Amino acid sequence: MTKLNKITIALAGVMFSGYLHAADAHASDVVTFVPGETKVQNGEMVIYNGECFVAQNNPGVWETPNASSWFWTAAECSGEPAPEPEPEPEPEPEPEPEPEPEPGPNPNPDLGDVIPFIPGQTQVSNGDVVSYNDQCFIAKNNPGVWETPSASSWFWELTECSDEPGPGPGPNPDPEPTELSVLSPVAGQVVNANDVVAIKASVDGELAAKVEFWANNQKLSVKVVNQNQTTYTQNWTPVEAGSATINVIVLDKNNQKLEQQSVSVTVKEEVTEDFTAPVVKFITPANGTTINEKDTVSISVNATDVDNDLKKVVVKAGNQQICTFDAAATNEFACDWQPTKTGDITLNAIATDAQNLTSSARVKITVEQDVVEPPVEPPVTPPGALCEDFNVYPDWTRGDHAGGGDIMVHNNIAYSAIYWTKSVPGSDDSWALHLNCDGTEPGTAPLLSLQNPMDPIRLEVAGWPNTFVVASPSTTAPATLTIDTINSDALANEDKLTRAFVSIIQQAEQAGTASIIINSDVLDLATNDKGAALGAVSVKEALTRAVESTGSKIDLDAINALSNDVKGWAQAHNLIITTLAPEATFGWSLSIGEFAYDTHSGRQSVWDEASVFTADLLDSFELYKADAANKADFVVFTKSDATEALNSEQWHNALEYVKQVTDYVKSPAMLANMPTAQTSGYFMGDAAGKPQLRKAAYSNVFAIMFDTDSSELTNKIDGYQNAKVPLYYVGEELEKGSLTSIEALNQQLAAAENAMDNEAFLYETPQSQWIPSTVYKWNDFLDGLNAMHNIGVAGNKFWLMNEGVDDETNIKYAKVAIAAFLAQSMQETIRYNACDENNWSEVKYGAPADYPMTASCGQLGQKYADYGVNPVSGLDHAYSCPRDNKMEVSALTHAKWYGAPAPVFAAPDAVLEERGLLVNGAVGRWTNNGHCNDVPEKVDTSKQVWERDTCKTYVGQKAGSFIWDGSSQESVEGCGWWGRGVIQTTGRQNFGTLNHYLGRSHVDPETIGKTIDGVTVEAPPANPLYAELDFCSNPGLICSSEENKEIKWIAGLFYWVTSVQAYNDEGGQYADWNYYNEIKKYVDSGLKGSQFIDDVSGIVNRGCPDLTCSTGDVHNVKERRENFKLVLQKLGLDPQ
Repeated sequence: MTKLNKITIALAGVMFSGYLHAADAHASDVVTFVPGETKVQNGEMVIYNGECFVAQNNPGVWETPNASSWFWTAAECSGEPAPEPEPEPEPEPEPEPEPEPEPGPNPNPDLGDVIPFIPGQTQVSNGDVVSYNDQCFIAKNNPGVWETPSASSWFWELTECSDEPGPGPGPNPDPEPTELSVLSPVAGQVVNANDVVAIKASVDGELAAKVEFWANNQKLSVKVVNQNQTTYTQNWTPVEAGSATINVIVLDKNNQKLEQQSVSVTVKEEVTEDFTAPVVKFITPANGTTINEKDTVSISVNATDVDNDLKKVVVKAGNQQICTFDAAATNEFACDWQPTKTGDITLNAIATDAQNLTSSARVKITVEQDVVEPPVEPPVTPPGALCEDFNVYPDWTRGDHAGGGDIMVHNNIAYSAIYWTKSVPGSDDSWALHLNCDGTEPGTAPLLSLQNPMDPIRLEVAGWPNTFVVASPSTTAPATLTIDTINSDALANEDKLTRAFVSIIQQAEQAGTASIIINSDVLDLATNDKGAALGAVSVKEALTRAVESTGSKIDLDAINALSNDVKGWAQAHNLIITTLAPEATFGWSLSIGEFAYDTHSGRQSVWDEASVFTADLLDSFELYKADAANKADFVVFTKSDATEALNSEQWHNALEYVKQVTDYVKSPAMLANMPTAQTSGYFMGDAAGKPQLRKAAYSNVFAIMFDTDSSELTNKIDGYQNAKVPLYYVGEELEKGSLTSIEALNQQLAAAENAMDNEAFLYETPQSQWIPSTVYKWNDFLDGLNAMHNIGVAGNKFWLMNEGVDDETNIKYAKVAIAAFLAQSMQETIRYNACDENNWSEVKYGAPADYPMTASCGQLGQKYADYGVNPVSGLDHAYSCPRDNKMEVSALTHAKWYGAPAPVFAAPDAVLEERGLLVNGAVGRWTNNGHCNDVPEKVDTSKQVWERDTCKTYVGQKAGSFIWDGSSQESVEGCGWWGRGVIQTTGRQNFGTLNHYLGRSHVDPETIGKTIDGVTVEAPPANPLYAELDFCSNPGLICSSEENKEIKWIAGLFYWVTSVQAYNDEGGQYADWNYYNEIKKYVDSGLKGSQFIDDVSGIVNRGCPDLTCSTGDVHNVKERRENFKLVLQKLGLDPQ
């Protein structure tokens, strides 16, 4: 065979050798792929974006390597074993003489052999040299077996077959030596553990093919050397502290070491950083959103973390987890959720970072039941005219009385006299309900009626703190702006009205974030007749001229929608301020009228004489309409210094008026421009009495602004800053943290909702059926437990676990503690579906009559108002609620058997005496006689229980009525302290302790730190969790609150921690009994026996840890045991 010349042999050898290495996917040379430039052959290995690939199917220059491409196969970038820290190059082998190729039809040539090409048989690779028709060719572009070699073919390149060398440029010069230097880190440098360290090296030399980076004995990476690049970088994150050696090794294309450099560094322990918790907020839904139960809620949350280590975001509905996001995978936190129940639902978004720091946001939404309303037939007579032809009490139909069949109106309800009567319409059996004058359903509260809200008004106003503000002209307070608008005497003058509107526009444009007080006598004069006497007012004309004069941007369509009367005039102010001062808050000013000087028996008297007219005016003018775009934010009340000062009783009337009006329009109140000389003594305290700021806050007042300064007032305001009255809670939500530190326990408790609500929390119906309670729910219990376990009251917390034991044991401790509490709750109240104490007093139990009205004062000979009085000193306990003889309150729950007694109640003697109901100063009793023909589905909640019509006392009433015969032998004045909540919190001391630590404290700040009857008075929390609730002014909030349904549980949990957990019979018969030891003993014994539950039942029911105490035997022991076992089973345990 003809020998190839030396150049051809060298070229063929390199190409064939490269193909053999690449085909084995262990190429020593890795080509850096540059899109649009790099052309490779099948079998060659490239590196792209830090990954290696082997070419196949002839990729083009724009076929970017990736693992899913038809042109590429993913490969390991380095198949070499890790070298020793200082590898020694091996000696190069002696070259062997080139063998002569043997002829034959299927030669197996060495690198220098020429392959005879046989059409249809010979398969070659790019770079192979073949002979054909006495000519030699080099294969290219992957020729097929039928691609016959020729000089003009695209697949072949003609070359010489001769041994003689062709002309060339001459011998190549020797390559320059390879240079290597480590640029960073430098020798001896100190680096931090877990910090990223950049290793930089400079490599220069024609023979350099790869550079390896090593840390200690671990290879970090191999990088391909590009002759156009000299600097190479590799990141390294040291983990362990100590000394470390960094090696950089340069290899040639045959993996022979050319250069190596080492650098020693010191790694020090990681420095602890201060991390910041993430921030999370809801985008949708907005707080207060109302949706239909069949609608899907679109939830969107924004979560960020300044440390860039956000880990997860979770959204919960109540205690049920509904959305979970991996923050490492997404930064969009949105999901859809379908509600499963109706009512108020709290959505919680909880963001957690890599340090397990969390934050949360909460919105409350209302899910309404999907109701298909039947078509409403238009009334024959408009509701406003339904009663226009009837006499209004006390305008008697027959001079001083009414006769049978006569119809009279009282409190916007029409009643028909059954027979001759002089009693107040609707007050007794001589009257029958005719209709509600506003068209509402008969038997329910009219729209315009005295409110008994289930929750207090939230006293939150933008720009004002969450504590009661007291200010004088020289003290610091949020900015206010009083706009003195036109008075009634100029209202009919269009020019003056225009100038007044211009002035308001100019002031509104400068208001910024101030709170605006609109001051005029117009509303006061319009109260009784809604402005009818003031006649027509050129509202639209005057305001249009004012807008043209000032160039303000008030919508003309909105102006034209106004009416030309006093209502339109008032609404024009709302329109101006909300348009031109969108960041300001504002309210209308009203005067406290002459009614305050009159004698009032109670709440209804104040409503009838004053509040009803103001409430009707504000409602009719729609100045505080909840869904109005131009709604005012607060109501301002003033007291003129031209009238006599009010005494304490008269201020009670005035504040009752303030509360009733603001309850009706559902807006907070400000007392402004109050004459210092007349009012500072009452509100800030003087020789005649203690400060009444808490009373003002209970009346929905968030701030009082005195009109002048005095040194005495300034000193009192300064002193008040040390013990401010809280208005509402501000801070991290209670749901921020999980119930416990054991996530498995939290999940198990959350998952128990269905079983507990439908299988454990059951009550017995009069038909002896057991059905789910409508009062007590598992999620409300968990909310209460969270508060009492993590926050507590007066330093007392509900115990769930011991830090010194494992999670499995602690889970048992927690479940046993919960079950013990619930076993008592199920027996005491849940089985009766009762939050308020039922009237179960009978003569056989020592009562003066069966079911006396005085059951509210105490049963079994008890006096609940006296719970909180030291029997020796006669002093009230330091935390006892003050007695309140003006309290008017009714229970919400009651027994449900046929003719069962009505809910218990408290009322002042003056109120009942005014109605002629007292007999020798005493009330009466309830009788279960007298069948009700119609069973009411709704009742008039604007009335106290004793005021309601016969057989409309409570929902579902089938028989029974009140008998006012004096048989109770006492009155019910000041008797509002009956048992409430899941274990019946009772008495002024218990309610007061709750109020001091969880609600709006009533304790005199001057007693803080002092010792009273052995009790050192502690300061209340500055930001109590339920600051909006005043349990001393209204203990009924424990059962009525819809915003804080867990309160009924917290009342019982508080009793548990103070009476059961803290039980101590030091020096007595049970001195050795300890709650914590007993619960651990029960768990450690394998949940066997009933000793533990019997002991706690004894404490709850009889006052000692035994089945028989000095007060008697424990009631319903068997049921309490069964309750305990049932709850443990529902929580996944197996009691023996």
